[in-house]
Order: sequence, then structure tokens, then C-alpha cells
Amino acid sequence: MNIPGNVLEELITGAQSDIRQILNMLSTWKLSKGSMDFDESKQLYAKICLSLTLWSYHTPSAQTNQKYSIMTPFNCTTKVLGPYYFSKTSRATLGEKMELYFHEPSLMPLFIQENYLKQAPARASGMIGPEQTMKTLELLQKASASISDADMVDQMLRGSEQHWSLMPLHACLSLVRPASFMYGQSGPDFSFKDSAAFPQWLGQNSKQTKLQRQLGDIQAKMRMKVSGDKSEIRRYYIPALWPRMIQPLAGKDKDVKETINEIIEVMDDYYLNKDDWDTVMELGVGGHNEEFLKSVPTATKTAFTKTYNASDHPVAFHKGTDLGAPIKRIAAKDVPDVEDAFDIDDDIPEDEEDLKPKAKEKSLDDKLVKEVKPKASGAAGKKKK
Repeated sequence: MNIPGNVLEELITGAQSDIRQILNMLSTWKLSKGSMDFDESKQLYAKICLSLTLWSYHTPSAQTNQKYSIMTPFNCTTKVLGPYYFSKTSRATLGEKMELYFHEPSLMPLFIQENYLKQAPARASGMIGPEQTMKTLELLQKASASISDADMVDQMLRGSEQHWSLMPLHACLSLVRPASFMYGQSGPDFSFKDSAAFPQWLGQNSKQTKLQRQLGDIQAKMRMKVSGDKSEIRRYYIPALWPRMIQPLAGKDKDVKETINEIIEVMDDYYLNKDDWDTVMELGVGGHNEEFLKSVPTATKTAFTKTYNASDHPVAFHKGTDLGAPIKRIAAKDVPDVEDAFDIDDDIPEDEEDLKPKAKEKSLDDKLVKEVKPKASGAAGKKKK
């Protein structure tokens, strides 16, 4: 196949140096012609997608040799909130903007919600002073209202009804419409240069699930002494336990050992252990939080841990995992097929193993049960003198 050098360079530029795509185009071209001039390479070049994005074209017929690429939620967020995607010179259609949502439908709304507040909107760039501030607040209000509407649509998508046909509407409300208000440069105080910020909601949701489980454990233990549910334990009892379980550690009026013994006594009254003490610390509000531990001397915290571990404490109930006993799972028996099933009138033959005498089970695993060993048979046959 005769290909001049300038024609080959044109093909390399159009395929973005992708040797596999170049060979594929040349093998297809060889089926009809044995040579290629510069004008023909220009026509073929017009059918190659030059952008690394999913829906960028140079000509209407560019879908023939379009080159696809996988975009991450970070790339999609940076693109849709950038200054060009919604500008007056942008040729992106509504469908092309919605396609960014379908790269990751479950994460893209969270990325928009995390990053739209960090934008300096282009719609307010031509204003200064209070006018710019008011315009920015107006755009923020419209974007947040659209995200709120998207949350209601999301409930219909992922709820019990599961109206998945509403996904295009969810894409417009959660991504396209907020980005149309807040597109532009990232703010000077919240600049993300090459990548958008990861949604903090995911980490906070995981932390909330963990704290709810730990709060349930505290409520189950404290029910031996109190009658509140989880909400009441969180709102009333934990703030009341703080000055008796945690705050005395920072006091310098009493002796450290006496203070530690009083704290442990309060914990034993409500059947709380050291892990529950850490949960009460983490559930604090305002000044009652983990920052309080910085005011407690390290020696006091070490003495508290050693004193608690060195003594015995009452336990409200035991779990199998706490005792170290392995969980035994009963194996399911094989269910016979219809052909193998017996009728009620049929005589079911007994297995040979059932007819054999069973060996006496040993209970060596239980330390509290002693096995009585049988006497030797030779002792009964001794000759009497």
C-alpha cells in the first residue's frame, strides 16, 4: 500500500498516535483502494474524534471513527463545573451534558453537591461588590433548590416503587441544572486544580452508622437501670454521664486514683465497659468531644486504662463472641427429589449405620463434667484365697 509521509503524519495526528486505530483504518482502506493521497487522508481525518471526552466531535460524521474513553467522577465534575461547558460558545447539547451523569449515577450527584459551593460562578463574574455577592447567593439558592428536588426524585428511584424511568429527570435536577448556575472558576479559597473534592457525605454516613450501632449497644446495657430508648439515651443520659465519667479526669482537686475509682464505679453501675466509655466521648456535643482528651495528662489516661483492665466488672449479658466460643452452624440435610421421596404407606428401610450400636459420646470438652471410667474386667476375675 502506497502512503506518502505527510499522509501518514495526518493519520497519526487524527488517531492521537494510537497505532491500533491507525492499523485498523489502513486495513479497512486497503479493501477498497491500494493508495491514499493527502486529500483522502484529510477526509478520513475529519471522521476521527480528537477529544478524549465522550461526546466531542469535529464534524457531524465523526461518529464513524469516534474514540471513546472512560471518565471518572472527578473528571466529570471538573468538566461540568468548568468555565467552558455551559458558556455561550459551547456546542454541547443537553443529551451530552446528561451523559456525564450516567458515568456514575450514584456518585455524580454527591460530587456536584460537594463541589458546587466552591465555585466562583461565571454568571456573576462581571459584577463587583455587593451586587456580585447578591448574584452569587441567588445562583446558590437556585442550585440548592434543584438539588433538593433531585433528592425527592431519588427517593422515587431507589425507594420501594423504583421508578427508574425518572433517571433522565434526576440527571437534569442533580447535575445539569445546578452546574448551569454555578459553572465557572473554582473559588480562590476552595480551589481544586486538577480534580474535584471527594464527597464527605460518604465518610460521615459511615461514621453515623457506626455510632448508631454503638449507641444501640449502650442502650441495651443501660436498660438494666434506665428505661429510655436510643434517642433519649443520646439526648439526656449521655450529657448527664459526661461530668461523672469523663470530665473528672481533667480535675486536679482530687487524687487521681480516687477519681479513677469513682469513674469506674459509675461505669459498673450502668454495665458500661471501656469501649462504651470511648463511645460516650465520641458522642459528645460542643465542648464535650474528643478534643477534651487533649487537656487530660497522658499519665492519667494510662492509669485509667490499666486500673480498669486490672479489675473485674459486672456484665449485663454475654455474647457468644465475647466468650470466645465458636459459632456452630447446623448443616442442612439433603432434601430428597420427588422420585426419591417415600409415600406414607411405604416401609422405609433402616440404614445399616442405624442398626449398629452407637459409641458412647465423650464429653471431654466440658471441664465441669468428669467421665467415670469403667473398672478393669480382670479385677472381677481374681481368685479368692
